[in-house]
Amino acid sequence: MKSILDPSFRYVPSHATDVRKTFDRIRREVEAAAHRPVDTVVQIKRDKTVAAA
Repeated sequence: MKSILDPSFRYVPSHATDVRKTFDRIRREVEAAAHRPVDTVVQIKRDKTVAAA
């Protein structure tokens, strides 16, 4: 999500937007993200009090 402080941000008034196109774009982005491989990194925290016992 862009910040309003980002120079590339352009305000679009609500009367000038097409909600159907916006939702279609979001659905495409979600589908594309679902098909991308996910790199998962799992951090394991060890409780030092248990290890010392």
